[in-house]
Parts: sequence; C-alpha cells; structure tokens
Amino acid sequence: MTRQFTSFAPGSFAWLLRHELRLALRGTGTRTNLFARYAPVLLLATVPTIGGVLLAWSLRDIGHVTARDTTMIHNFLGLAVAGLIVLMISTASIAVLRTFHDRHDLDLLLSAPLPPARVLAAKAVGVTVTVAAPFLLFTAPFAIASAVFGHPGWLGGIVMVAVDATLATAIALGLIGVLFSAIGPRRARTVAQLVAAVMGGTIFLLSQLRNVSPELAQRLSHLVAVPWPSPLDWPARAVVGEPLPLLVMVALAGLAARGSSLFGARHLAASSDVTTRERRVRSGPVRFRAGVARVIVSKELRLIARDPELITQIGLRLIYLIPLGALVLRGGDDGSGIDAPGIAAAATAAAGLLASSLAWIVVCAEDAPDLLAAAPVAPAAVRRAKLVAACLVPVGLALAAAAALVRDAPFAAAVTLVMGSVAAASAAVLQAWFGRPQPRAAFRRRQSGSFVIGLGEVLLAAGWSGTAALIARGSPFAIAPALLAGMILAGAIEARRDRERHDAVLQAT
Repeated sequence: MTRQFTSFAPGSFAWLLRHELRLALRGTGTRTNLFARYAPVLLLATVPTIGGVLLAWSLRDIGHVTARDTTMIHNFLGLAVAGLIVLMISTASIAVLRTFHDRHDLDLLLSAPLPPARVLAAKAVGVTVTVAAPFLLFTAPFAIASAVFGHPGWLGGIVMVAVDATLATAIALGLIGVLFSAIGPRRARTVAQLVAAVMGGTIFLLSQLRNVSPELAQRLSHLVAVPWPSPLDWPARAVVGEPLPLLVMVALAGLAARGSSLFGARHLAASSDVTTRERRVRSGPVRFRAGVARVIVSKELRLIARDPELITQIGLRLIYLIPLGALVLRGGDDGSGIDAPGIAAAATAAAGLLASSLAWIVVCAEDAPDLLAAAPVAPAAVRRAKLVAACLVPVGLALAAAAALVRDAPFAAAVTLVMGSVAAASAAVLQAWFGRPQPRAAFRRRQSGSFVIGLGEVLLAAGWSGTAALIARGSPFAIAPALLAGMILAGAIEARRDRERHDAVLQAT
C-alpha cells in the first residue's frame, strides 16, 4: 500500500521518466557490465571537470570590466546560446525520432491505463535530459567552480543549458509533429534527419569560419562589438545570472514545453506505429538482373541510399573534413593557392575512413547473412562484390579530388586517385576481416566494438594519407608512413591466419 504513494510507483511520471532514461542509456552501447558502461563516461568527465575548475580559478580575481568588454561578453554569450539551441535542435530531432517513432512502444504505452499526457510528457522530458546531459557535462564544472570562487552568477549558465535543451526539444517536437501530419512518418523521418544533419554541420562550420573563410569571419565580427537591443541580450544576461532575464527564459521554456507536449507529441502519437508499418506496393513487372557482382553491388548501394540516418551520419563525418580542406586549399607554396599534397592527403584519409564505415554496413551489418550463405553462389564472389560496393563511393571521392587537381598538379592528381583507392580497399578489407556483425541500427555504436580495430583503422588512414602527401611532394621519406600502413596490414593478415587456424582446430575437435 505504501508503494503506491512513492515517487517511483509504477505508472507515475517519475517511473516513466526513469524508464525512458534507462532506454536512452542502454542505447549508448551494448555493454552490460556497470564498470564497462560508466568508466568511459567518468573518464570523459575528468577532462571538462579539470579544465572548468582551472578556468574558474584563473578568472576568480576578475573585478570590474569596461562597458565595451561587457558588451562583447554579452554578445559572445548571446551568439553561443543561439548556436547551442540550433545544435540542440539537431540532437533533439534525432532523439525525438528514436523515442517517439523508432522504439515502436508508443501505442502500447497509450493503450495502458495511464493519462496520455503523462506518457507524452515523460518521453519529452526524457529527450530533454538526453539532449542537455552532454552539454552540462562540459559547462557545469566551470559554473560550479566559479560560484565557489566568488562568482555565483555563472550558475545561471547551468540553468540556461537546461532552458536551451527544453526549447530545442519543444521546437523539434513541433516541427517533427507537423512533418508527420503533412507528409507522413516515413518521409518526415527522412526530412528530419537530413535537416538535423545540416543544422549540426552548419554549426560546426560556423565554429570553424576563421579557417574556412577568414574574409566572411571578419565581416561578421562586428556582431560581437555592437550592443544588442534589450530583449535580444536577455539570454546572455541570463547566463551570467541576472534574475529577471533568467526568470523570463525559464518561463519561456516552460511554456514551450507545455505547448510541445500538447501539439507536437500528440501529432506523433496520432501517427505512430500503425502508419509506420504501411508499405508501398510496387506495380509493374519486376526486372531481374544477371551477374552476381552486379546484383549484389546494386543491392548494397540501394540499401545505403534508402537509409537517411546512415547517409547523414557519414555526411557529417565528411563535413568535419571541410575546415581541413579549406586550410590546404589556401596553403599552396607556389602561389597558386592550392596545396596539392595536402589535398591528396585529405582525400586519401577521407576515402579510407569512409570505406571503413561503408564496409561495416555492407559486410558486418548484412540483414540476411543466412540467405546469402545458402545461395548457390561462391562465398568469395559475394565478399568481393560487397567490398566493391563499399569502395565505390570512397573511390569516387578520391576521383573528384583528383579531377580538381589534374589541371594544376597532374602528378598529385594521379597520386590522389591511386592512394585513395589503396586506402579505401585496405580499410574495407580490414573491416571485413575483423568487423563484428551487428544490426544496421547499431551503426552509431560501431566504435564501441573493438578499440584495437578502431585504432588500426585510424593508423592505417594516417599511414596512407602521409604516404600520399610525401609522394606528391616528391619526398623519399614517403616510405616511412607506407611501412606503417604495411605493418598494420601484415599484422592483420597474421591475426586473420591465427584465427583461421584456431577455428580449424575447434572444428577438428
């Protein structure tokens, strides 16, 4: 009888919220051991904790600042809050899709003898906590340490992170709810994931604007020096703990959360699992193609093209290379403005890393391995076709980089194409040999599978990238990174042979 009145009684809001947070934590990895699950988080938390405490200690004696400095600080904080909201919208959109759509549990929860508003609110708050947690991990140590050292106003930064997460979740719920009602769940999911990826990539590029476009960064620098009108600077003033702006922002977040739970969440609930199970019936004759390699390559490319989340995640990894590309494009030593060896190195590294990701999807995340194993086709032919499918896009990337160089640096263009192809093939083979089979949905957790394989992929890409850069420069020292990559491949071959011998012994016994 007493249990019914506890805060975590079955069916209560706290009970539902704990369930959502448990599912979100479970989605971060496949480890079941508590130490293995929380040790990386604790290790990651030590860096911002130490850095935040040291930064707060260094700023502990700052007293009066000039009006110009105050304006610049407020404007910088305002831009940071705006960028954080946009970045959180990107994260919240993916979290909303996974929570309300991909888990397929909304119909079951709404059919339970519970108030629907409580179920939807628990899911929305769970998304908010999931979105806010990584940013709190990096900002809370500085804010708390600053309060201890005599600047309690910075505690408003912790509140503003929660406010930004609440606003971002509300906006994501509203937008995705409208998309679900307007174009259907399947298309809405694709559009939401693409928009989220574009928003996240845009924020990253803006943070690297000085490297990508120094001229544009110089033109926009006046936004930090010009005072903003009063309502627009309230988010920045709330970060430093001013009471009225902070209360207004908290009230705004509460209203947004209430509106999103009434509008966006209900739209998602109305178009949940029933509509997601709808399938289009393709009319017309079915065309069968000849050739094992052609069929398998076409099938793998089609599956990749149908997975918007996979495309967005891989696309984001390539977006992160844009600042590096901008640097090498401006770093030419011959006055041409093009660093051909740098482009060759960047394209080679990108081809290797992209091929590794695609090889894991094509080989290890095969949805029907038993069907392929039972097919009247040689297994070696299937593996070769899969590796070709995984290497087509990376080699195309290297070909595009080579085409950009062929006019000004034809030798570097040839090096880019050859070394990009070598990096893609070796990375794909390494992943096919040692990648751990998992469902396609586990792509975002692929790096947690094996630290050794992940390190080998990075070192292999670095080796081929350095080889490409030094060969393009005509340096005889290109043999050094090539030997590094060759040693990694030789070790992989030996490890594969040992595993095959071990499997043979097990089968014999």
